[in-house]
Amino acid sequence: MYRKIKSVKPLEDLKLSAVFQEGTEKEYNVGVLSSVFPQFKEFETNPELFMQVQVDVGGYGISWNDELDLSADEIWECGVTVGKKDVGLANMVAESLTSARNSVGMTQSCLAEETGIYQADISKIERGLANPSLLTLQRLADGMDMEIRIEFVPKRK
Repeated sequence: MYRKIKSVKPLEDLKLSAVFQEGTEKEYNVGVLSSVFPQFKEFETNPELFMQVQVDVGGYGISWNDELDLSADEIWECGVTVGKKDVGLANMVAESLTSARNSVGMTQSCLAEETGIYQADISKIERGLANPSLLTLQRLADGMDMEIRIEFVPKRK
């Protein structure tokens, strides 16, 4: 399964809080990396750089600059789960589309070519940053030779 990061924020003591697309929030201690990877020692002398962390395009990792980055998988596997956030409908659609596209082995570019939907728009949908119409979702499903199922279920209490 592909894990995508929705948001990241720096915490004290070289720790990060990362919220994944499906809502899991993890804390990750970047400070332990400086003993293994010398480039991470820069945060000790330049704490302002640490505060500039951002999610990479696509959500597959985070970065500070061209030399300093971490994968979403590293944060998922080695981070500590601290909670679960309500991710909303856009993120549920995003995760479902990404999972479906990966299951048929298509890239975003390939799906764009198949559907006539811009790759940048598919990327926005997969990051939960767009609100696609039902027609757009149908075109995406057709492009993957899939069908869409929408259901109403009781809320969890």
